[in-house]
Amino acid sequence: MEEQKKKINPQSVVIIILFLIVLVFAYNQWGKGFLPGLNSKSGTPKLANIKTQVSEEDIKIGNANAPVTIVEYYSYVCDFCKQFEDEVKPLIVENYISSGKVKLILRPFPPYELSQAVLCANEQGKFLEYHNYLFNNIANLQKAEDLKTFAQNAGLNESEFSQCYDSDKYKAKAEEWYKQGMEDFKKANIPSAQQGTPTFFINGEPLVGVQSYDKLAEVIESKLAK
Repeated sequence: MEEQKKKINPQSVVIIILFLIVLVFAYNQWGKGFLPGLNSKSGTPKLANIKTQVSEEDIKIGNANAPVTIVEYYSYVCDFCKQFEDEVKPLIVENYISSGKVKLILRPFPPYELSQAVLCANEQGKFLEYHNYLFNNIANLQKAEDLKTFAQNAGLNESEFSQCYDSDKYKAKAEEWYKQGMEDFKKANIPSAQQGTPTFFINGEPLVGVQSYDKLAEVIESKLAK
């Protein structure tokens, strides 16, 4: 007797397709096409300093009482964000975060599934492990279920991660990060065509696009001097 063929669940197919559509949309809007280092000298309006809000649910790296706060809006599908992670962030950590001078607030942009996933990883005290794994393996992400496999590969308890992720307990927070980012861009007078990732707010001063270590250090030092 021939083995009965497994039936494909139409609902699962729809979910996978929707996830891939969102992933492509996010890549196009916040991915490799975003220009680095945009500022007023390149013809954009003068950007405005803003008051950034930090909540208990924000992901924080560094001394909570550090005099300088960097808020980074980023995306795991953004090539320039990956460039910052690999080339600039380690120097910021070494020279400013480790010494207690700076704390870094990380707010991922859509796809929302990725934001929810890192918050679930954070519950296990494994945010950085999962965060790094996502950046290094984003090209292998084909469907939402892969996020659970990523959790296991990154050293998390997959069962606990799956329970957290499937509950959608952090869906509202993921959406809030995006909404907050767009509001901050608007308040900072960043033109809509130049709103994207990465964008940094250093004690409220906006820096749009990928930045060199020297530029970030210059702004950090100016804040420390005040």
